[in-house]
Amino acid sequence: MQISTTHILGSDPQVIEELDGDIIVARGITASAIATYKPTTHVIPIALGSGDLLRALSLAKQENYPCNIGIITNEELCESAEIASLVGCPVTVVKVNDQKDVRDAVFSLHESGCTVLVGGLTMTNLCKENSIAYVHIKTGYQAIVHAIEDAVATARSLERAKTRGTLLATLLNNATYALFAINSYGVIIAANRQAELLFGGLPLEGKSIDVIYQGSKWSQTVLSGSLAEALQTIGGQQILVSQQPIKVDEQTSGVLFTFQNAEAIQKTEHKIRTELNRKGLVARYSFEDIVTQNTFMLQLVEKAKRFSVVNGAVLLLGETGTGKELFAQSLHNHSPRSKEPFVAVNCAALPEQLLESELFGYSEGAFTGASKGGKVGLFELAHKGTLFLDEIGEMPIVLQAKLLRVLQEKEVRKIGADKIIPVDVRVISAANCNIMERVKNGLFRLDLFYRISLLSLQIPSLHERKDDIGILFKHFVAQYCKRHNQHSPTIKRAAIDALEQFYWPGNIRELRNAAERLAILHSSDEIGALEIEQLDIGSTSLHGEAMPSPFPVKRRLVTSLSDEDLHREFLSSGLTREAFAQQVGLSRTTLWRKLSKFEEM
Repeated sequence: MQISTTHILGSDPQVIEELDGDIIVARGITASAIATYKPTTHVIPIALGSGDLLRALSLAKQENYPCNIGIITNEELCESAEIASLVGCPVTVVKVNDQKDVRDAVFSLHESGCTVLVGGLTMTNLCKENSIAYVHIKTGYQAIVHAIEDAVATARSLERAKTRGTLLATLLNNATYALFAINSYGVIIAANRQAELLFGGLPLEGKSIDVIYQGSKWSQTVLSGSLAEALQTIGGQQILVSQQPIKVDEQTSGVLFTFQNAEAIQKTEHKIRTELNRKGLVARYSFEDIVTQNTFMLQLVEKAKRFSVVNGAVLLLGETGTGKELFAQSLHNHSPRSKEPFVAVNCAALPEQLLESELFGYSEGAFTGASKGGKVGLFELAHKGTLFLDEIGEMPIVLQAKLLRVLQEKEVRKIGADKIIPVDVRVISAANCNIMERVKNGLFRLDLFYRISLLSLQIPSLHERKDDIGILFKHFVAQYCKRHNQHSPTIKRAAIDALEQFYWPGNIRELRNAAERLAILHSSDEIGALEIEQLDIGSTSLHGEAMPSPFPVKRRLVTSLSDEDLHREFLSSGLTREAFAQQVGLSRTTLWRKLSKFEEM
């Protein structure tokens, strides 16, 4: 803020035109003249204080007694009679606007019998030239201070307005899309350079929207007061046009138009999804991370690779801890969507309402406690990528209907919103329960089951792939020894044999846990059966009561099962011997031979 002073007498337009400054502090006719000849300049008049006037009148009375006082001023004063009663002598007040008025007033009052004139500097100089008695009204200290304070406050207000204007211009011209605003009459009151380029490259402000953009239907937006969007072709481009009402005191006073190139929107969405990937919405595992030498597992991996290159929904079935998410992430990373987000959610871990808001998102104010600005749902986050729905069999039946609609229509609507959002998501689901049994019990929708199980993979439990226990255990021990800065011991065959005697109800997750415990606790270079026993593995031994499997034995797995395993599967299936034989692909005679020795015990 810069402050300068200058001396000006009267109201000469030529002198006033030479003045420079955003704010000018002046008094009397000079202040009035500046306001007239420089209308864009902010003028702060120095007010005539009552104390200043009374001091001048008192001095005039003392020096010119008996006196008849004439007051020349450009300000509104009280009636002459009231002033006369205060001073105790006749008083005449003349209001002036410029130098000519002052000159006329000086001679008129003098000729009418006024013995002394009271006024400003212009009057004072005229009285001096014509030997007329006068008293100059001097501006008091407080009046000057108040005027300067007003000027400073005005300067700060102008600075804020200038900053806002600069900010608005910057926002307008640096927006990546075209936009302009109209008033309630359809006249463009602000536009950025992008909008001018979109509509021919000429300035738009002051033009009617009906001339440059026909068919906008802007009046409907003014009347409805609600947002309107449409995809239109402008200048050979596909443009998303948005009309946002501008409201002042709850009344629509105009419309803000935004024009976004559809292709640019898609590029922005891709950039956002890429950024989300950097924030953790990624799949870490691939098929190379699946450690196996089991024939069926190797075939399963090859089958999964074939599934990965298509967009069909995949259902992963398997007991807890068998590696369903490992397969889900591998499917994603082996697919054309591998560069896009991988979003996972456990459907059994969240209550119904919370799961719904996580999946579909919600708009601001949708419910009590909703975050300001709303929330983006997992379907939106997974757009162009993969959504992994773990433990989908536990999803509440009411929510299943909403999920089915999203999968069918490929569009999602946030809770509390009326806007439909198209989504392109591949869904991979997983279940550790018998979903068909839940369908029979009315706990899972059959139509949803068909929708999510276009392709399916049943992952065997660990006791169904015993030949993998050894290599998996060695792999995990080496991994955890490195993590805990321990030397990696040699795992003897006796240790593997001991491990294979356990049923492993927790499957690979339980085996991994045992391997980490060994990596932390071992003190010898070789691990045998004794060290395995000391791990105190909590799984049920094959010599004890077996944990039932939620999945029927597949025919191609029977050849890898021992007779004891087969007996256990038969007991857990709940089927008759004839039905079980048909299920596993054995003749009744062969099944009877395999099971009879256990039934005799």
